[in-house]
Amino acid sequence: MHSPRNLLRLGLTVAVTSLIAGCSAVSSSSGASSQSSASVTPSAVAAPSGSQLAGILLPVSSMPSGFKADPSSTRDTGSELPSDSAAPVPASHVCQDFTETSYIQVGGITTTDFAQSDYLNGDQTEEIAEEIDVFTGTDAQKVMTSLWQAFGTCASFKYQSNGTTVSETLKRSQLPGQGGDAIKAVMVSPAFDGGQTLVAIRVGPQIITTLDSSSGSDLGSPSVGYAEQVARRLQAAR
Repeated sequence: MHSPRNLLRLGLTVAVTSLIAGCSAVSSSSGASSQSSASVTPSAVAAPSGSQLAGILLPVSSMPSGFKADPSSTRDTGSELPSDSAAPVPASHVCQDFTETSYIQVGGITTTDFAQSDYLNGDQTEEIAEEIDVFTGTDAQKVMTSLWQAFGTCASFKYQSNGTTVSETLKRSQLPGQGGDAIKAVMVSPAFDGGQTLVAIRVGPQIITTLDSSSGSDLGSPSVGYAEQVARRLQAAR
């Protein structure tokens, strides 16, 4: 089963900081990484096992200095054969699910073949998440379509966090040269400094998702580069 982490981004404005001080949830930042504009052309590839997928995800050496793997959110499905099934997310939960690391579930199809990893900085205030999910038939295309539609539905939404109502705005776009096979969504809130970037790239029956939240002016944009790197590693592993 996927292990989502519910993110509560730090770097809050003064009005909100006092309300959530001492919470254990963490946020994400990518520090020294820079956004990549390289195009990755999706193509059909043979479905690897969960343990093979884990080896394709970016290692800690690809993360900014000071980040370490979080064992509680790093897992794969081993040698299980790929299979998937419909698992619709209630409409009332869709937008808030974009604040979690395994937001791929918004696509409405659950797969048994996946790998995910999570990296935290030293004081656990910053986080970078990456995941690869393998689907069967045309389900990967269906998930990408559902994600695109959900990003549009969640252009503006609110959710409760530690007793505080947080307002978010989300702007979706398709990555250049990749059509509907690569999506970027940037989330910002007046309650937080910086922002959060979610990226999904389809490579044949596999979908790569990354999440990067930053308190800096980059709004988590290195998430694009991480996803493109994983896509290239996945293609090279064919």
